[in-house]
Amino acid sequence: MQSESITYFFWPDFGNTVSIAALVLALAIFVFGMFSGVRANKVRLIFAVCLSTLIGWLTMPMAVKAASTLLLINSKTAVVILVTVMMLLVAAVATSIYEIITVTFPDISSKK
Repeated sequence: MQSESITYFFWPDFGNTVSIAALVLALAIFVFGMFSGVRANKVRLIFAVCLSTLIGWLTMPMAVKAASTLLLINSKTAVVILVTVMMLLVAAVATSIYEIITVTFPDISSKK
């Protein structure tokens, strides 16, 4: 991946109020999660987040290259869409990994 292709990085400015509200919401979700079982599954959660982040990091160069090939990387809107799609990918992978670890593996081990 060439460093020049990401120089067009752009993110819309929603204003400080929206950004602060989103940060407060994220922290509230995190705090509520701590009281609803995240502490008991801390290692599983950290593993799921780290693995999905690694997958996202390893997938991003291919996504940037594909967007460059399709001549989409020159548009600021396309860069926002690309980053958003990668965020969705990482979130979906993290959720799926966590679900596999917490639900599927205990079910498989209890059936044996």
